[in-house]
Amino acid sequence: MGDALPGNGVVGGVFGAVVQAHSIAGDVRVHQPPPPVIAPHQLPPARTGFAGRVTHLAALDSVPAQGHAVGISVIDGMAGVGKSSLVVQWAHRSAERFPDGQLYVDLRGFDAVGVPVQPGEAIRGFLDALGVPGAVWPVDLDRQVALYRSLMAGRRVLIVLDNARDSRQVEPLLPGSPSCRVVVTSRYRLDNLVARYGAHTVTLTVLTEDESRELLTATVGAGRIAADRGAVDELVRLCDHLPLALSLVAARLVGEPHLSPSALAAELRDRRDRLDALDSGEPGLAVKAVFSWSYDALSAPAAALFRLIGLHPGPDLSPVALASLLGVDVDRARDLTRELTRAHLVEPNRLGRYRVHDLLRIYARERCDAQEPAEVREAAAHRLFDHYLHTATTADGHIGPPWEPLPATPPRAGVTVPDIGTRQQALAWFTDEHAVLVAVVAQSAAAGADRHTCRLARAMATYLDRRGHWQDFADTAHRALDAALRWGDPPSLAMAHRLLARALIRRKRLAPAREHLAHALRLFDQLDDDHGRAHTRYALGYLGVLVRDRAQALDDTHAALALAARGGYRNWQAKALNNIGWCHLEFDEHHEALPHCLEALRLFEALGTDPDGHAHVLECLGRAHAGTGRPELALEHYRRALALCEQRGNHFTQVTTLRHMAAAYQALGRGTEARATLHRALTMLRHLDSQDVAAVRDQLAALPPDPARPATG
Repeated sequence: MGDALPGNGVVGGVFGAVVQAHSIAGDVRVHQPPPPVIAPHQLPPARTGFAGRVTHLAALDSVPAQGHAVGISVIDGMAGVGKSSLVVQWAHRSAERFPDGQLYVDLRGFDAVGVPVQPGEAIRGFLDALGVPGAVWPVDLDRQVALYRSLMAGRRVLIVLDNARDSRQVEPLLPGSPSCRVVVTSRYRLDNLVARYGAHTVTLTVLTEDESRELLTATVGAGRIAADRGAVDELVRLCDHLPLALSLVAARLVGEPHLSPSALAAELRDRRDRLDALDSGEPGLAVKAVFSWSYDALSAPAAALFRLIGLHPGPDLSPVALASLLGVDVDRARDLTRELTRAHLVEPNRLGRYRVHDLLRIYARERCDAQEPAEVREAAAHRLFDHYLHTATTADGHIGPPWEPLPATPPRAGVTVPDIGTRQQALAWFTDEHAVLVAVVAQSAAAGADRHTCRLARAMATYLDRRGHWQDFADTAHRALDAALRWGDPPSLAMAHRLLARALIRRKRLAPAREHLAHALRLFDQLDDDHGRAHTRYALGYLGVLVRDRAQALDDTHAALALAARGGYRNWQAKALNNIGWCHLEFDEHHEALPHCLEALRLFEALGTDPDGHAHVLECLGRAHAGTGRPELALEHYRRALALCEQRGNHFTQVTTLRHMAAAYQALGRGTEARATLHRALTMLRHLDSQDVAAVRDQLAALPPDPARPATG
């Protein structure tokens, strides 16, 4: 097969998921064991100063699996009461009970700015953590859930689902195996989980007097607490025994060693009285009092950064994004963030990133709206959009040949774009920022920043497509299309139609995909844009093969070739030539395919810029040689294709190439190697949808009996 669509590392056909691809660059190694599934360790760091909760920890320890049902605990309680801290503390203490790994996801059910995590997004994150190559995940959510549950079967894995909004968000994430354990936190009671799955509930309330003092003692030190017991007791009461408020008080005492608990209590008492006079009876008054008091203790630059953090959609932030938000250099942003961390207004998350409690994010946004002029807020938001747009554009350029160049507009002053110089760095950045990028596209669309929305969606598209994040691809493409319609920019509108068509093809919605490609082609015709026309006719040719319309497929792909040749787009010439060959192969026309594939290979080798396209044409040439009676030559091309696939992580092409390689071995009478090759393909496909697995098994069953194996039965 040819490229599924331009620039993609996945070959056309039925898409599924492979647990871990173990590629072959030469002859099959018969006795190599299957690769293990990764044991993930995703728990966030346990916080220092944890205190009390002895009975709650014991309750978590005592929940068993019930027969064939997984053991589930639900920790509910008000915001800031310490649900996440309790669960993470328990999870770290209990990690050795779950040697097959610990999965964690913040479902952001109560996020102040962003939107709750959809079950599909969480499942795909788990699959990624388990080592399943994203480019070949099953397309629909039900199959992704089935794959996830298959991976969990019989394994001792802890799954922590933090900040769930409701039972519907949780249910698809429940494993089916009683060997696993699930812990959920939520501000709401999740009674459906109790009724349907026998979940055990623990309602968390505020700390006792003794536990509150214990928390302060653990963080601040026994000496300072014992020396001013009366003031400490007043601080506990002023914080309403709420762990989040107490943690901020403790951070202030640690950060200012000469500040006495008495002086601090007087300051907080005055702050709470003033808030009470302004907003009598407000729930969570202690929290707001402590927030405002911690905020006012910041230096002016750190306070400005905290306010602007309220503009970030979450779920977490990098130091470089913080620098762009404030318009300072990264070293300065790190210094200010350390001040916020010492005050416990932000928390270190992972890999040098930071997260903000949703209550603090709300407070930051309130302060931002109240204190920052509209033009300051708008400038900060656009610096943030520029940061993600320009970094994503740079990273996209390292993933593969660009579909088309984006307009080169420099970022505005104050924007920091990190250095990304390799494909590995680009993929790592996209992986770290994936959830943030999806949220930023939604935020920029809501803000009417249509140029940013369109271009950021485009810059993310190759990554989302290759990693198999097709729902996110479709969502961002829809937003890009809406933004382009508002903006009225014809090139962006044409691009958005084509992006959405590509995402819809991945979702197997072929009829609407054709409509969007037709819209794109009309717009590119009006713009007299040969590059856009070539790309769109190429996609239409691919779609023609999927709907088994040979004449249309060849007509569109030949048109793409002519347009690419006229415009001098040599990489697209190579792709179009290969796809003409692929079209012929799909209709069993091997002799007709061969000259097109050979010419495509010559171009790809001369260009040296598209290893994925190069691998595809080698696979197609192998098929063409096999179909014209030259299986040895086919094997040579398959080995070369597999070597390139290994370099690129092109897992689906590896699987299809292995299947063709097995057929070539069979044609040569090398049944043992054919069988071993198919077993390798089956190992890679064991977590694909049943149609793909069944096809490989049918191919295995069609092989003659292996004389090296004794007959059974």
